Parts: sequence; C-alpha cells; structure tokens
Amino acid sequence: MKTDILNILFSFSLFSILGWMLEVTYRSVRDKRFVNPGLLKGPYLPLYGTGALMLMVAVSLLEGSHVLTKALAYLIITTGLELGSGLVGNCFSQSRLWDYSDQRFNYKGHICLKFSIYWIVLAFAFEYLLLPPYQSMLTLFSPAFKGIFAGVTISMMLVDFLTVSLNHFLSLTPKEKTLLETQFIDTARPLLELPEVAKLSQCNHHRGKTRLEHVKEVAYLSFLWGKRLSLDCDAIVRGALLHDLFYYDWLHEGPRLHGFRHHNIALRNARKITPLTEKEADIIKKHMWPLTVVPPRYMESLVVSLVDTFCSARDYLNVKKQDKHAKAGAGCAISESGDNKR
Repeated sequence: MKTDILNILFSFSLFSILGWMLEVTYRSVRDKRFVNPGLLKGPYLPLYGTGALMLMVAVSLLEGSHVLTKALAYLIITTGLELGSGLVGNCFSQSRLWDYSDQRFNYKGHICLKFSIYWIVLAFAFEYLLLPPYQSMLTLFSPAFKGIFAGVTISMMLVDFLTVSLNHFLSLTPKEKTLLETQFIDTARPLLELPEVAKLSQCNHHRGKTRLEHVKEVAYLSFLWGKRLSLDCDAIVRGALLHDLFYYDWLHEGPRLHGFRHHNIALRNARKITPLTEKEADIIKKHMWPLTVVPPRYMESLVVSLVDTFCSARDYLNVKKQDKHAKAGAGCAISESGDNKR
C-alpha cells in the first residue's frame, strides 16, 4: 500500500467509523438497547482510527517477526491506547466511557487483562484477515473520493470535539454561574448605561440580531474564557462591548471595505465616550484579526477576536440553539441595565 497523507487520513476516517460500528454492535447487544459509545456524538471513534494506523505501521515493521514479539507489540499498542483514551475521557466526561472495575487484574477501571487479550486477538485478525483485502481495495478508490471522505469525516470529528471541549471548559455550577453573571453585570453596566452604547440596540447587525445584542454576547463569552484563562476580564468586557461601536448599516451603507476599516471607526468612537487602556484599545483595534494583519498584542485581544468570529459565523449559519451561557449573561445584562433606567 502506498503510504501518503491521503491514504493515512482516509484509513483513519474509515476505521474510526468501522470501530464505532463494532462498539455499537457489541454494547447494544450486551445492554439490549442502542448504545452510542465514546465521548463524541457522531458515528466515529477516533481511538479505532488511531489504533488501525498504529497497527499498520507495526505490521510493516514486524513482518517476519516471531508471533510472541508481535503479540507484545500489539498488547502495548492497543492497551496503551485504551489506557490513554480512558484517562483523557475522564477529563471531559462526568462518567466513565467504560469501566473494568468489576474485572480481575484491572488498573483503575481503565484497562484489564481480559480485554487486553481480546485486543491482541483482534489485532491479529486485523493483520491477517482485514488488512490484506483492505490494501487491495484502497487502490480502487480515486484520490478525489478519498479526499472528500476524509475531509468530511475529519471535519465532523473536529467540530464534534471542539463542541464537547467547549461545553466542558465553560461548564458552570449554579453558584459559579450566579457569581460570574453578577461580576459581568457589574463590569458591563457603566458602559451599557451610556446612550452612545444603548443606541446600538437600534442598529441591525447580523441575521435577526441587533449590534447591541451581538457585542453583549461576545463580551459575555469572552468574559467566561477570560475567567478560565485568568486574564484581565475588566478589559475584555469593556473592549468587547465597544468593539463594534458604529452606527451605519454595514450591509447597505458606510465606508467601502467595511471589514478592514470599521475597527478603527469603533476605536475613534469609543475614545470619545470613555477613557481606554492600551489593552482595551488593542482589543477593539484587533478584533478583526487577521484582517488587521498586525496580530493582537495581548491574550485578551486574541480571545475577543476568536469569540467574535465564532459568534458571527454562528449567526450566519443560522444556528437556532444559541449558547446558553451567552444568552444567560446577555439576558441578565439587559435586565439589569433596563431596571436602572426606570
């Protein structure tokens, strides 16, 4: 089999899907109900794709070796991957993806002797029964087909993984949620009460969203990231709330090349209504990076830029299920600022 990046990505994608099918069948039959295994939501298990690639390399390197040598290598590969995946899975899930605690000779429930033997048997089956016909079949697929298949599958995996990671990273207890929302509102209120900022509620920005709603959403999500990363959250909130401080309908009017120019317009407008620190000014000026060419000077600026891109893309993809943290924070900010005006 010709070893190149396209074949590697295709093999990883295909065996990730086949491994998912194997796990679904085994677990569903065992539990007498449909079980979708793994951390991700889609029909793939990257553990199997990674294992298949490692076994391909091992088969090639150990060709002609003694069966015991192969068995030891397969044990290290398969059980090592299972142990690593179990430890990583615990970081992203409240419950174990699998638990061998009831099996003899187990290590912290992640691996056990019985299933390690099963993996060795499956590895030999992979070498002698599955790999030879797969190598012949692989040459029948066109590069275009393999590229599209791998591209779509791996893209789905990445989006799936990022979604799971973000949900875990930004997960809050009720106490944390209340505390952070209070901190966010206290920081945002002085700017939200300014008429120049409140006027953004009259400006359409993205699909079905005003400019004020957009900047508050970006500010709150950026604030959460800032808290997790121990950044200057006051600067993040203030910079994010002012990053789109302009009043024209950018879809139908305003300066040409809006994407390359409006950050400077917003910065000028912001300086007219409030003093800005260097960090806050950089957040506003660099929020369109990489269109600004010059990269952000501060981590706070990078966070706001990435969150702004995420929120904008989500608006235009018309995702109906908005981020619960952003909605909660923005809603509280609206409520608080509204109460103070009565």
